[in-house]
Amino acid sequence: MASVPSDGTKGVLMRSRSAGVRGALLLCAMLSWGSPARAVDPLVIDMDLDADVVSLAHGIDPFIFAPTMNFSADVAGNLVRRFAVDVLKNHLAATGVVTMGGKVAGFATEQEFLTTDAASGQPVAESAWLITLTVPGRSGVIAVAQREDAAGVFGLVRQVTQNPAGPWEDRFQRFLSTTGTHRVALATQELAPYLGGRFEEYNAVNPADLARHGRFRGRIQFVIHPRE
Repeated sequence: MASVPSDGTKGVLMRSRSAGVRGALLLCAMLSWGSPARAVDPLVIDMDLDADVVSLAHGIDPFIFAPTMNFSADVAGNLVRRFAVDVLKNHLAATGVVTMGGKVAGFATEQEFLTTDAASGQPVAESAWLITLTVPGRSGVIAVAQREDAAGVFGLVRQVTQNPAGPWEDRFQRFLSTTGTHRVALATQELAPYLGGRFEEYNAVNPADLARHGRFRGRIQFVIHPRE
């Protein structure tokens, strides 16, 4: 049978326990002060137009990339042809899976309207992206609207088209498409730290593709910065 401590012994034990609790709390506080909050890294998300696109419909002529051919077991004909109407001229809609670190991480949809900048007279695109990520630690939805200037990509394509057999470097060349500063308007779940963060879209083409494949392959990369 355990012995019952005297009143004096009880007091010593209680004071000892109280001191131990205070010491533990102080240690936790010191550890939390000494360990700064983990920084949120920029998201780097990729889409390869050959490997990842599910559907591409547009009424833009000319355009580097041809529309996809989409069919349904229940409805006759190529569904993408429904986009070929006057009210959708110069509009584009695209959906595809997206990757992070080479692995599928979700999917994204873009809506775009090609127009002319009133000040410069140059073609620009007003576009919006809805990006859904489904990987642990990065699950959620991001939405952003932006203005794009594809002069870099289209300028390179124009040069290559005029001289397909030229000494073009066999590598993808990357251009910033986003003009100005555009910020994430919606970020849910684990992507909440990116709400209000800076959004950048980069487009890339390989100039050697035209001679080798008779067309250009395209790549898109999004760099999404956390809120500052």
